Amino acid sequence: MAGRQRNSGKRGNWISASDVGRTEFCPNYVYLKYKGAAVSREAAAARRQGDIAHDKLNQQAAQDKRCYVATYLYGVDDPRTNALRRFRDQVLMGYPGGAWLIRIYYVLSPVVIDLSRRSPGLHRLIDYLVTRLVAWCAKNDRKKR
Repeated sequence: MAGRQRNSGKRGNWISASDVGRTEFCPNYVYLKYKGAAVSREAAAARRQGDIAHDKLNQQAAQDKRCYVATYLYGVDDPRTNALRRFRDQVLMGYPGGAWLIRIYYVLSPVVIDLSRRSPGLHRLIDYLVTRLVAWCAKNDRKKR
């Protein structure tokens, strides 16, 4: 086992993945931490801001951003794409077969998008149908308010 450190059962022999990641922002982080150096006020403030940004990123990652056809037509964060995501999450998921329909959509939509890229007529048809669905979602969303 030359060149590898064996775990003797003591935590002190290991560096956590979080500590390794922090060295990206402060190359001396691990050295200073294990030497017992005090953290400056500026470093503590920067760390708090980094933790807030990290939590925000994790929250965004937890949201299901998939909506292939609408993203293809309108873009990832377009209000129409977000309206269809709300429809998926708030309406379709509430029905017994909703999750099944969504899974089928995720299987078929990449193929539909690929075909749509090759056929302007199919692209126009999909655009028309999705635009009608967005309008229906918007109308029903206003009724709920």
